[in-house]
Amino acid sequence: MDTTPIYELRARLRAAGIAGTSLLSEDFRLKRAYEAFKPLEAASPVFAKLGQLTTQLLAPDCPNLQGALLDTITLADAVICTLGTVDIKGEVAALDIVDTERNTGSIIVNAPYSTLKELLEALTTSGSGHYAYVCDVRENRPELFRDYRVRYALVQALGAPYAELAKDIKQWMKEDQDKTLLPLLYKDFDPKGKKDMVRRVTVIDAIAGAEANDFYLEMLANAQKDVRLALLNALRHNLENVTLLLDLVKKEKGKNKEKVLELLAEMNDTRACDFYQEMMKKNPQNALQNLKNTTTEWSAQLVANYCNEMLEQIDSLNIMSEEKKLEVSERLQKVIRALFGKGGTAICECYRSLLARKDNINSLLKETWKVDKKNNNNNTDVLRYGVLETIDEFSTISFAANVRRIEIALGKILHHSLIVNPDVALQELALELYTANVKFVPANIKFLPAAITAKLIREEACAEWLAALIPKQSKEHMVAVLEAAAYIKWDQKQGGYEFVGNYIDTYADSYESEYYNPFKMVEVPVELSHAKEVMDWLRQYETKAADDILGNWVVLNDKEQCQEMGEYFYNRALVSRDNNNCIYFMNECGWTVCKGLGIKHAQNNPNISSWSLYYWLIDLSKDKDAVMEEAKAICDKVKSGELKMKNFKEQDFERYMNNWYGG
Repeated sequence: MDTTPIYELRARLRAAGIAGTSLLSEDFRLKRAYEAFKPLEAASPVFAKLGQLTTQLLAPDCPNLQGALLDTITLADAVICTLGTVDIKGEVAALDIVDTERNTGSIIVNAPYSTLKELLEALTTSGSGHYAYVCDVRENRPELFRDYRVRYALVQALGAPYAELAKDIKQWMKEDQDKTLLPLLYKDFDPKGKKDMVRRVTVIDAIAGAEANDFYLEMLANAQKDVRLALLNALRHNLENVTLLLDLVKKEKGKNKEKVLELLAEMNDTRACDFYQEMMKKNPQNALQNLKNTTTEWSAQLVANYCNEMLEQIDSLNIMSEEKKLEVSERLQKVIRALFGKGGTAICECYRSLLARKDNINSLLKETWKVDKKNNNNNTDVLRYGVLETIDEFSTISFAANVRRIEIALGKILHHSLIVNPDVALQELALELYTANVKFVPANIKFLPAAITAKLIREEACAEWLAALIPKQSKEHMVAVLEAAAYIKWDQKQGGYEFVGNYIDTYADSYESEYYNPFKMVEVPVELSHAKEVMDWLRQYETKAADDILGNWVVLNDKEQCQEMGEYFYNRALVSRDNNNCIYFMNECGWTVCKGLGIKHAQNNPNISSWSLYYWLIDLSKDKDAVMEEAKAICDKVKSGELKMKNFKEQDFERYMNNWYGG
């Protein structure tokens, strides 16, 4: 029996694997090799099975090309292994791993199984050290994650017993935005499943968005519990789902109904607007609760209209009973909270009108807060906005004394609104409320973060403006500046600056809280042509908070800036007691000089053990010689008695360092 056709068929299958499954329909050589193989199908059941798999692979409606190709190659290899051996002249050479382009349909990576074995085991089985190993491979050899064998394992690992691994894999898939994963995520999807299916929906939502709408609708028919909630959340991408959502409002309950109401609030559609207009008439507090995070134009008008109604009641507080004041206070706080994300002239007038009545409002909030506290009822919206929903390391707000002041709440709401909705009218308002001669808010510092954000959005030179307006010795002004700057970072992957919700709740990583956050602050790109000037201005303050912000602003692909900032962080690390962040940013910038930092760490931590000091030193710099110089300097000072270290064992320390240096 001539077995040559089997070898030819296998060769063409492997070539298809390298070329990518997107080209299978055009591979005439594979079809020709299969035609030559066909006569052998009658010789053996295993040959017939190989022919059957090849037929399925070449079918135009094959549901999973990658899986079919893998199965066919595997069987062809197994068949050939039983036929004998093949000798090839020449020397054995190691296979190179080819870094294929993403999102082209070519997901095959030419990696030997020996390279992947440990990764596949870590992804598909539970065991000590698996999580750390997978993270290490992801960081150092990310190309392996594009091998078709690893892809299957990754999808399965979304249900890994170790939750942190499953969460990280979900996040990696979302970040990679690789559409070649979608067929694997669709395959064997169980709408009645558990956390792994929730994570699948989250990844599909992030990668495909509206393109997967048919999938969401199909799976929703039988979906249950958290899978259903995740599928409902994915319906937000397509305005055609408004009719379905309006119908689901009547059917869904609990968290699912809340999610549907939230989605409708985010739809720029007249039907959604009409629905909320009716709700505002019947139950305005529920309507405001659902509108508090949306940025739609129609929601801004509804909130503005209701705010104007509330102003009339604020003007009549002196004739109200205590019970009526509590009711007004609760509704007022909901409307204030609902200002978030809304823009336009009508909303700007709400800010001005509320501030014009700030004394009455603050008095009302203070009075009702005492009653709430007495009744153990502190769940008011302005209270939550002022503390729980915007807490950050730059906050100097006192819970008891200041948190209830309306200007604080409005300053924060305006600042955060500009990040998610850079409305021109809001920008003008922010600058007006901080700098203009307004009788009810003369140069109010509470609006400085919003004013700075407006300047940055407008691409205006901000450094000179800050230098002219902000007293250098004013700690309060500096806190406000840092609060604005802390929402910005350089994104190396995207190659640009962006606003981020680092200091407030963003989309959470766990499915339990993924859809319920105070604000939907997402990563928003922003052009900062004057970033360097602002950084130079910030450097003069030399504080830990300023250093942390500067570290997030460094353009890591700008060698000149990295050199300059690396030296800055090195010098700051030399004089700062808490210098871990400075050392981290120094290394991020590629700065390798570390002279004096090891000595400083040992002096600041006289009780540190030899092992702990070694462990700290090996991460100090990428220059091993520089690190060893620091280690030697420490030993010399210990020997001379200049450096006192109670738990330091010199011989152990030297052995650790020498093993590391030679490793």
